[in-house]
Amino acid sequence: MKVLLVLLSNFDRSIIEELVSHISSYNLEVDLVSEYKYLPISAFDWDRLQYNAEKVIKYLRRIYNFNYDSIIFVAEADGYVDGYNFIFGLTIENIAIIFTNRLREEFYNRLPNLSLYAQRIVKEVTHELGHSIGLGHCNNEKCVMNFSNSIEDVDRKDKHFCKKCEYKINQKTTKYLQQR
Repeated sequence: MKVLLVLLSNFDRSIIEELVSHISSYNLEVDLVSEYKYLPISAFDWDRLQYNAEKVIKYLRRIYNFNYDSIIFVAEADGYVDGYNFIFGLTIENIAIIFTNRLREEFYNRLPNLSLYAQRIVKEVTHELGHSIGLGHCNNEKCVMNFSNSIEDVDRKDKHFCKKCEYKINQKTTKYLQQR
């Protein structure tokens, strides 16, 4: 399966390398594009000071019409969907957006921690990748597919799929390879 990772902000090289390495570890082909573009102002909610994730994905879908099984955008911004105060990420079909502002320690008035920030980004990208290839939320609190309602939830879970979710991923990648 082919994954396109599009960085919409400037991220530390160590974070990028960790992301590509981690995604590749699931036998997925990863292409990386660094496009430091602005998110659409039409998707910005000035009252909330956040981006409407559904509008962002709709906009990005029109621009990025590539032949990938999964396209994941990562942006240094804050996002929401109706009914939630914020979200770390959202996937619609095979396109995902990850918002990283709330993954930073500084957002919580704590000292910066690049290592922790990188771990959180990897977890959220992996989580949305799982959704983009057909996985739902998992009840296993350690599984990366467990729903995160807070930064503590993100920190609690692992960056890997549990055995059950990994089995599903392997089935999908094996089926994909057989169809090639």
